[in-house]
Amino acid sequence: MEKTILLASFINQAKIDWFIGYLDKKFKITKEKVFCYKNLDDDEKSIVTFKLTIPNGEFIDLRKIFPSALTIHKRGNALYTLNALNKVIEQQVGDSIGNIDYRSISINWDEYQNKMILINNGELSILNIERVF
Repeated sequence: MEKTILLASFINQAKIDWFIGYLDKKFKITKEKVFCYKNLDDDEKSIVTFKLTIPNGEFIDLRKIFPSALTIHKRGNALYTLNALNKVIEQQVGDSIGNIDYRSISINWDEYQNKMILINNGELSILNIERVF
């Protein structure tokens, strides 16, 4: 069975068309299946998201192919990494609980719409984003 993962890559504005062409040529990921978000906190880089399908049993070194890519998840218009989501939960719960059952904590996803939640240099970072295409 194939495994599909959602990736986000930070791309300089001037290289977006080249990157989309690369995805199509190398991985048959057409522009219609690529989404671009403006990073409202950084004018130079945009966030390009796409799904990559990995055949069963095959290993792909994502760091080598996409050095600036992150495995992400999506909830509505919120993009996030699992580590960042865990950090949000930890901040929400506070120090009062020793072992956290992360799955039992509810997140107010309305608060994170049009945001990308990630860990940057060990710190929680919440970027304001706007979908371009």
